[in-house]
Amino acid sequence: MVFLQQIVNGLALGGTYSLIAIGWTTVFGVVGVINWTHGEVYMISAYIGYFLVTLAHLGLIPALMVSALVGGTLAMLIDRICYKPLRRTDAPKLAFFITALGASTFLRFSATALWRPDARSYPKVMEFKLVKLLEINKQVVTINSLQLYIIGLTLIIMVLLQLFLTKSRMGRAMLAASQDLQTLSLMGVESERLISLTFLISGMLGGVAGVFMGVLYAINPMMGALAGLKGWAVAIMGGVGSITGSMIGGVFLGIVENLVSGFVSTGYRDAIAFTIMILVLLVKPTGLLGFKFEEKV
Repeated sequence: MVFLQQIVNGLALGGTYSLIAIGWTTVFGVVGVINWTHGEVYMISAYIGYFLVTLAHLGLIPALMVSALVGGTLAMLIDRICYKPLRRTDAPKLAFFITALGASTFLRFSATALWRPDARSYPKVMEFKLVKLLEINKQVVTINSLQLYIIGLTLIIMVLLQLFLTKSRMGRAMLAASQDLQTLSLMGVESERLISLTFLISGMLGGVAGVFMGVLYAINPMMGALAGLKGWAVAIMGGVGSITGSMIGGVFLGIVENLVSGFVSTGYRDAIAFTIMILVLLVKPTGLLGFKFEEKV
């Protein structure tokens, strides 16, 4: 029963990892940029949510919506300031990578100077209740109302995003851009507008994930560094460009981390993401649901 309880506890964390990974893989799939600033967007949004809850006394949903908008706007500004000038000059991929690392470092340490490195915890955002899921031999598996709330909201966001990508014109254009953005531009699609929309969606997903993580645990200015690495690992495990793969990979990682923390040691939980990533890539280099595209000459 303890095993099942750890699995249930890992679902909310896994959903949060999925949101981070989808935001990361969306930008990489469309623009081809390893956006290391995604972790900092996630971190800053978590702080925005914290201040909205503590100072403005907003509820979870309003704080979540505002934080998502702030995250999306910040991601668009980062693209406008850092990446767009490089695209205009047709800079090499290494220039994008170095710029992303520099912007990420700047944001991280600016946040540390502004908000201090001390960890902060969200106040109580909703009434805490335990919901019984299963009972065997007088042993009960439960899920609390906050975890249930986060899992439900994560599923809703995933469904809405999937509908947007498959049913809307801009969503289908994003999917096409992940295959060949240059050809899509030649067909009359405004590539810069599409890229801005991609960063907006990515930042909003990071913003939601930041608030979720803050509500579940605590926040600090360095939280984006590890979250960005884990999101990268999850996206690679699931298959870069695959939303479903990122969702499965995130949930799997959240469950495994809880199992490792509960049965082995909390000291190994952060290393497990990269261990799993390496093992998955050894078996399936394209990731769980990734596709191998043949390059034609």
